[in-house]
Amino acid sequence: MGMRRGRAVLAVCAVGLILTGCSPTLPAAQPPVTARPEITRAAQGPALRIETDFALPGDPDPCQAARFPEVLSDPGQIEQLGGATLAVPFDRGPMPNASGETIVDATGVPVAYVVAENDVFSTVGARLCVGEQWLRWVNFARRDGEALYVGDTLNIDAHTILSVGDQNGSVSSNEFPEGFVLPPQR
Repeated sequence: MGMRRGRAVLAVCAVGLILTGCSPTLPAAQPPVTARPEITRAAQGPALRIETDFALPGDPDPCQAARFPEVLSDPGQIEQLGGATLAVPFDRGPMPNASGETIVDATGVPVAYVVAENDVFSTVGARLCVGEQWLRWVNFARRDGEALYVGDTLNIDAHTILSVGDQNGSVSSNEFPEGFVLPPQR
């Protein structure tokens, strides 16, 4: 009889909960633990490789490594691209939609990028800490637009705008608008 009474009480409670629209309180689910990104040196040079595509609050911004050249005593000597002071690109390492090969100079600074399958123009710019506008400027003379083809060479170095880069095996001859500032070309 005690067992029946316990079941009856339990059934009445369940019906009461259903009728009032309440549900029994379950223990709250714990949020998943998110690991901090692992930062390791890339094989190509002094670039950091970020294993995840996010940064936690308080973590250093990996693109802070897009260093600006030392300020010269004569401001007229500071090299510019389109009116902006040149930044030094920094390779954060392969990531989704930017998994191509980075070509570096003798000091380990990225100077060109070979496009891989599924690469996206803006993501390549983010990977190299130069952004989409920088890629547009340094590739404008030799490419028509942002369409990427596997094997394309994207220029990253503002000093080789007129000599590095192609699009689907072709090289364009686009002219910059009058007054657009280019650093000395090699």
